[in-house]
Amino acid sequence: MPRDPDEDSIRLQLKGEIRTRRLATRRALPAEGRDQRSAAITERVLALPEWAAARTVLAFVSMGREVQTGALVEAAWRDGKAVATTRMTPARDDLELRAWREGDELEESGMMFRQPRETSERVADEAIDLVLVPALAVDERGHRIGYGKGFYDRLLPRLDALRVALIFDFERIVEVPTRPDDQPVDVIVTDARVIRTGAR
Repeated sequence: MPRDPDEDSIRLQLKGEIRTRRLATRRALPAEGRDQRSAAITERVLALPEWAAARTVLAFVSMGREVQTGALVEAAWRDGKAVATTRMTPARDDLELRAWREGDELEESGMMFRQPRETSERVADEAIDLVLVPALAVDERGHRIGYGKGFYDRLLPRLDALRVALIFDFERIVEVPTRPDDQPVDVIVTDARVIRTGAR
């Protein structure tokens, strides 16, 4: 049955309202609390069997009050895993995958996150085994609210990889208002729990 365009518009508006509230909550989170919660999330990710098996991990570069991924990236390097992260395409409408090696200097993207330099090596989509997905809120079905640009909803279908959303436990919500192009995650890792969604 075709979706009601008014319903789709309402869902988009609701997602925007949730996004605004979650961004405000994150801004109020002290750096010490962010770091403590991020450390607990790191421990839970490192305990995943899929993390141990992964040869190439796609990680996001943390910004502001996001879950801090630095310790996970360093653990991957120590374990001999390859690490990739995203770089904006020249048109700034999509994401490329680039190698992120120990000692690499990142540059500002102009979109509030840091990224590899243009000279960094490209990484093939099919090389990724596990992707760490940023989110502002996630429900237990695996549906997430991101920053509203749709970058990960376009990226995730390209990857045959386990999708792991990293959020603080207070960012779990009962239900995300979904739209047709939304891409769910397979695993949610918070500072308090690991949730396997069975979404795919």
